Amino acid sequence: MSNAATQDQQDALLDLLDQVMQHELDFLTELGPLILCASALGVEKDTRSSARLFEAAHALVIRECTHLDEELGLITVEDRGEKSGRRFFALTAQGAHFTKADPLEMAS
Repeated sequence: MSNAATQDQQDALLDLLDQVMQHELDFLTELGPLILCASALGVEKDTRSSARLFEAAHALVIRECTHLDEELGLITVEDRGEKSGRRFFALTAQGAHFTKADPLEMAS
């Protein structure tokens, strides 16, 4: 994980990651639960920032976000950059359920 995240954010992310992994969801890669947890904590809300945070290729993050959106329904892609392919996303009610996050609180 990049140094961009504070130690408190990293600790919260790891704690939430343990919780999410107990649900045995069908993620494509290990990026899936990381993206879900980072979104729930409000650490990242777009694919480019997530790629930087997790030191992963942007294309891999986009692929995982597409799976989280279209196959699992855990996030929803709200906007997409035409040139960069960057996606801005938010948790769905189902994603909030698995992370115990309140989607109304996330919107503020």
